[in-house]
Amino acid sequence: MVKCEKCGVETYMPFRCNYCGGYFCEQHRLPEFHDCRGKYQEAGPSSVRIGDYSTSGSFGSYSTSRVIRPYWFSRTELRDLAIGLLVITLIPLFRVWEAGFFRDPTVIVGYVAILVLAFMLHELAHKFMAQRLGMWAEFRLNMMGLILTIFSFLLVQGAGFPLMIIAPGAVMIAGMMNWKEYGRIAIAGPVTNIAEALVFAVIFFASSEGDLAWLMGYLGMTINSGLALFNLIPFGVFDGMKIFKWSWRVWLIAVAVSGAIFLYTIL
Repeated sequence: MVKCEKCGVETYMPFRCNYCGGYFCEQHRLPEFHDCRGKYQEAGPSSVRIGDYSTSGSFGSYSTSRVIRPYWFSRTELRDLAIGLLVITLIPLFRVWEAGFFRDPTVIVGYVAILVLAFMLHELAHKFMAQRLGMWAEFRLNMMGLILTIFSFLLVQGAGFPLMIIAPGAVMIAGMMNWKEYGRIAIAGPVTNIAEALVFAVIFFASSEGDLAWLMGYLGMTINSGLALFNLIPFGVFDGMKIFKWSWRVWLIAVAVSGAIFLYTIL
């Protein structure tokens, strides 16, 4: 075990700061949460121009200058997104190839499209919310996340377990922030999936049972509510931990809504 250099808590999985080289627990892994003395504010793209920005919170008051170019993607980020999309597109196809691709390819294409949208919109919601708040944010692949995603598709889903894991990577964020901003960035992903689930719910209830639209509505509700519920786990690096520390009421509402939709689809 390694002790966090900020609070002294021992952890089995410490996070190493790329800017100061220190090791920290999950709570203090971000540079702004352990008073990083490294040059992490210079880590963003050099083409990003800085403007006026100020805020305050439980981590103190600060003022910096930053105008983040909205919807900015680096080549590395686009590469990682492409690999992540490839994984969540091809693995489901392999898994269901013998289950009826040639009998009804429309269903499989729709299923994969729902998975891709659930993943992409979730991560982009994190990224754009962070940029809106003046942070540097880029998606990066994560080896453990890739393994969990592959395991979920090939083994867990094959065994009939309803909760799907879609986590080939995550949005990395750098910049000065407090817990309120951290929580708002975290909630953006699950809320996006909940919104998608509600849209598919409308399609589901407006369609006749057995129709293609009815089936797509059902799949969209299940996948998006399940993904939101999984990310709302209040533990470790999940979105739920950050949201809960910011506002347990917001966390509870999100869990209640996504949980209700998910339970409806599996019961």
